[in-house]
Amino acid sequence: MASEVLNLTAQIVMAHASMTELSPRELLQEIKEVYSVLASFPGEAAAPAAPAPVARPRKTRARKMVESAEAKAIENEEGPAVGDPEYMDFMSSREG
Repeated sequence: MASEVLNLTAQIVMAHASMTELSPRELLQEIKEVYSVLASFPGEAAAPAAPAPVARPRKTRARKMVESAEAKAIENEEGPAVGDPEYMDFMSSREG
């Protein structure tokens, strides 16, 4: 019974939290409230007639990336040589 109540609590809270922005404190409070309500039902009354539907993650759409002419021009610009001291200073400043 306790595992059923815990499972139902998780399903209910996940469904609500997926649609509502909750702080960690609010989430914990909601878990406690839902659990206490479900635990107060006698015996099998806590079991739903049908399981709650599980939201499936959306499939990502394929997107074709097109590089702009400006990006191509920047990409083709010559930069300092790898052994160049200015390049080395630049890279060391990026390493933090």
